[in-house]
Amino acid sequence: MRSRKLRPNSSRQQVRKRKYLESPPPQSSKRSKKTNQSPLPQEIIVEIFLNLPVRSLLRFRCLSKFCKSLVANPSFIKNHLEKAQNDPKFTRKRVLLYASNAQKQIGFKSCSLNAIYKDPFINSVEAVDPSTIKGYSLNNGIVVGSCNGLICLHDIEDDNFFLLNPTLRVCKRLPRLRSQKRPFSFYRVYGFGYDASVDDYKVVRILCDFCSIDTTIVWVYSLRTNCWRRIQGFSFGYLSSEAGKYVDGSLNWMQYVGGSSWNIVSFDLAHETYKEVPQPCCGDADGGCVKWLEVLDGCLCVHCSYRLRIDVWVMREYGNTQSWTKLLTIPYLSGPGFQVFPSSKSLSVSDEILLHSGAKLILYNPKEKTLRIPMLDEDAVSSISRAEIYAESLVSPKVINHPTIEYY
Repeated sequence: MRSRKLRPNSSRQQVRKRKYLESPPPQSSKRSKKTNQSPLPQEIIVEIFLNLPVRSLLRFRCLSKFCKSLVANPSFIKNHLEKAQNDPKFTRKRVLLYASNAQKQIGFKSCSLNAIYKDPFINSVEAVDPSTIKGYSLNNGIVVGSCNGLICLHDIEDDNFFLLNPTLRVCKRLPRLRSQKRPFSFYRVYGFGYDASVDDYKVVRILCDFCSIDTTIVWVYSLRTNCWRRIQGFSFGYLSSEAGKYVDGSLNWMQYVGGSSWNIVSFDLAHETYKEVPQPCCGDADGGCVKWLEVLDGCLCVHCSYRLRIDVWVMREYGNTQSWTKLLTIPYLSGPGFQVFPSSKSLSVSDEILLHSGAKLILYNPKEKTLRIPMLDEDAVSSISRAEIYAESLVSPKVINHPTIEYY
């Protein structure tokens, strides 16, 4: 059988073969992407991350080891917090509402502070439910205060304290003090703040005696050490039952000294010492007024409530008597009282200031002397008993070597 001769390759096939032999071997798609893409400099990534909200940062931790370590870096957390606190549009601040819904169920809700100023109808109300934490009772809970994104809650019935970061959805129950029976004449006063000297958060618990101004029992909790300590008491008089107002490293309470006289007593969180703070000369022309403390844009302020109005005085420089300034006068509204929030920067943005009166939030325009009520979703929020502004932050109540963290 005669063998069949193979036809020679065509010229086109020879050209293809020569090109293939001369060309370098192809690289894999993964390898080519790595060589063609140049990563962003770390300085650019840090700057981008500083301008992102907390929830986006939590999602981006999985991008790389650098991103994960950056979000947990204490310096980055501090710088990110400063951005949130100084944001003039309040896009990183929220309002925690202790409120009941249309079904009369009490709970914590959260909504954007920026939306309160901008939107006439606010539908983006999120539920914050710390009732799943063992030992906390919503029916007997109060908000002690907020600082750097952390909110201190207290269960009056069981005398338990909690530190909550609603943005991180992390909550820590503090160790309980030994139960000690006290006479019925004793009442409790609380405060929560930040000690910048040692980068620590502290809760102050004071037992005052109605029968004796010289008898006080003071306990201080340190998040850094995760324990309570009893310190020296004070004899300044009867403190108001309102939670202490945190300003410039100190907690401040109104102090009753007899008759219709009130003073301001301050507790320094770093040195753990007491002193009196001078009051504004607000006068008593209308036959007496009721005073209480609030915080406005990081400054201590005094509300002087008369029959037909409320004067708001602000201490521009803490501890300096001459810095007291009368900021505005608010016409009287029905309700148990007012709560002016720390959002005075809004005066230069929207010419409005946020108030809490009775069961509603109210926006007051001091220039036009007008009031308007932002409409919250009534199914979620029908009546507000307490409100607290907090900044979205990466600050966690978690303490090293104390992993008693509960998620909800």
